[in-house]
Amino acid sequence: MAAVRKRRDNRNEQHSWESMSDEELLRTSGLILTDEQGRTGITLAAVLLFGTDNMIASACAHHKTDCIYRVYNLERYDDWNVIDPTNLLDSYDRMFDFGQKHLNDLFVLDGIQSVSARDAILREIISNSLAHRDYSNGYVAKMVIERDRILVENGNRAHGIGVLDLKTFKPFAKNPPISKIFREIGFADELGSGMRNSYKYTKLYSGAEPEFIEGDVFEIIIPLTTGAMTKVGPGTSPVACGEVSMQAEYASNAHAENADTNQSITISLDVNKLTELLEYCSEPRTRSEMQELCGIKTREYFRKKILVPMIQAGKLLLTIPDKPKSPNQKYYCNK
Repeated sequence: MAAVRKRRDNRNEQHSWESMSDEELLRTSGLILTDEQGRTGITLAAVLLFGTDNMIASACAHHKTDCIYRVYNLERYDDWNVIDPTNLLDSYDRMFDFGQKHLNDLFVLDGIQSVSARDAILREIISNSLAHRDYSNGYVAKMVIERDRILVENGNRAHGIGVLDLKTFKPFAKNPPISKIFREIGFADELGSGMRNSYKYTKLYSGAEPEFIEGDVFEIIIPLTTGAMTKVGPGTSPVACGEVSMQAEYASNAHAENADTNQSITISLDVNKLTELLEYCSEPRTRSEMQELCGIKTREYFRKKILVPMIQAGKLLLTIPDKPKSPNQKYYCNK
């Protein structure tokens, strides 16, 4: 209880919690209830928010979150942090720290003000995962950072099936007491704002739109660009970050007039995958075939960060060079 009061006090606002005892705070937040037989007790939400690790493990043993960083070792992982049963405030902090550790804080302007789009995205997706998770479901929640996306999954009491539309979706509070505490301490805003904020800051951070997929397992997909995955500092280089940097020897016929033969081109693939892709394109291939080979799900990321740079570097040629956007377009390796 002291931890949640401290977080509330850090917001520098007068609040009714200041004059409440711990029991009064729990009752007004719906965390102490009385059943039809007159028995009074604390709820599972209260245990998850304020309980000790042993208490949480006894009441909800399957409650944990796997935080996985999988960019280079695609068969397993590059970094893994299992957040075992602990209170939701600590879970939030540990998930947030993991995201900050592996994602670059890009310079982003919201109007004329500099903002941390990375932190804003992490705030929304982590609070959503913790506040709206179905804690009766044994599905192990995950936050997976991959080369081209962040994937968040958790057990869910579905109120529909499929991808949610920002314009038409109807927000539903699945754990109202947890959501209320999160709002009071600044982990979340009003119901439904998380999805809108995620759209706003993902557009600023990576130029793409997130996906929210409703089902028995709720999924959030945040597309990423190369910049989000590249840590800048002493000793870092594009190759160290899993990319191939080269000087453009010549460009495709479609770009020949404006090509700068000394231009530095960065292709967002490691050397082994680039070699495999070029061998695969010994015969003409479609964009979707190449994307599938690379295991990249985001079309726009593949086009901007891999396909176009490879064409500019002269590594790939077009089968229909005078119509670059032709639906029948294919690409082949320039031998």
